[in-house]
Amino acid sequence: MSSAGEIAGGFIIPVVAGILNGSWNAAFSPAANLAVAPVASDQPSSEKDPNPRQYDLSHHHAWVLFQFYSAVANIILCLFWAGGPARVSYIVSEAPSSSVWLIVLFSILMGIGILLFGEACRISGVGMGTNLTIGIILILGTLLPLGMNEQVATPSGGMIIGGVVVSCVGLFFSMRSLQIRTKEEHIDKKLTVSTSNDEVGDGTESVSNAKMGDAEEGAAGTTESTGDSPEEPKTDEPKTNGPKTHSTFLKITLCVLAAVFSSTLQFAFVFGSDLIKIAESPDGPGSTPKSGSAAIIWLFVIPLSTISSISYGLYESRNTPIKHLWRSPISRHIKIFIFACIPWIGHIHLYGIAANLLLPPHIAAAVAWPILMSTTVAWGMILSLKLGEWKGASADAQTKQKLGLGLLAIGIVVVMASVALYDK
Repeated sequence: MSSAGEIAGGFIIPVVAGILNGSWNAAFSPAANLAVAPVASDQPSSEKDPNPRQYDLSHHHAWVLFQFYSAVANIILCLFWAGGPARVSYIVSEAPSSSVWLIVLFSILMGIGILLFGEACRISGVGMGTNLTIGIILILGTLLPLGMNEQVATPSGGMIIGGVVVSCVGLFFSMRSLQIRTKEEHIDKKLTVSTSNDEVGDGTESVSNAKMGDAEEGAAGTTESTGDSPEEPKTDEPKTNGPKTHSTFLKITLCVLAAVFSSTLQFAFVFGSDLIKIAESPDGPGSTPKSGSAAIIWLFVIPLSTISSISYGLYESRNTPIKHLWRSPISRHIKIFIFACIPWIGHIHLYGIAANLLLPPHIAAAVAWPILMSTTVAWGMILSLKLGEWKGASADAQTKQKLGLGLLAIGIVVVMASVALYDK
């Protein structure tokens, strides 16, 4: 049984991991001037422009670098955390080949899930895409370890499920608040464009501002929403870069597929248990610390899961010269690594420490996972409030947003309380 100190650490670490996971995507907001430059419509790119900004990163190129640097950093970290190259080579050679290939398979499937998550946010809007997908991941990622450890019908298992239900209700209210705010923003943009067309000399500027606003929405991660918008009437007005209308069936299907594929991460650990057992044994060259036993799985998962995202990012940026990747300002690379890669890699390994070392073994993953995912969404909502992105939103939208945040906090507390009912 874990000590009180270990349990406390098992609660605190997933919360910290959730804050990191809810922060890294803010680096891709143009307003942050970190991974990508601020939007500047009056400063077009030109090959004759001596300003080095002409080689600055597009959103997709920045994403490619983020995935690449994350994979490299993770390989170096896990290789030595697991005991060094010789130790890793021994573990892989001694493990059944079927286990290794299943880890490879589920790592690639997880990468596809991450890619589908991005598409779900683009088509469904960040509000619906994020909250619906994370809600499903929250449920699948909690029920899977509970079921495999036969803890579903126990008092602690019941309380964990209750906490997850409360969190999912909070996600629903968060999604509704974002949808309401998005509709309000689109209505305001239409009114701005319509009004500007009646004013001599102001029409072009207002349309440009509307386009700029849409561009910021597409790159702002969880802090901006581009979801359900009213049907655009056919007019002769200048077109803005607003989202296309997609069917509800397509939106929900993408969210479900993204969640299912992303949840295959759990299977990588289930079928990779042979490698973890070998890592924990004293046999072979070198040794693996207890905290690094799961590093052998992450050594496969993170690099392999980046393949689909890197490929897609390069494809989407095919009209931008690839030399921008290495001719962009070195400061961009440093900012991507510090503000995106470190939080992303950090949250993954912090979650692993809590789930593998600190919490009661039979319910560890089922406790740490919902705390991590709920905190991720809650922190994104808090950042959104702190950045003033809800100024001007209706009272209905703000009320639902705060209700969602409160329910997520209650859900986290209920999941934490489940440990008190655990009986091995």
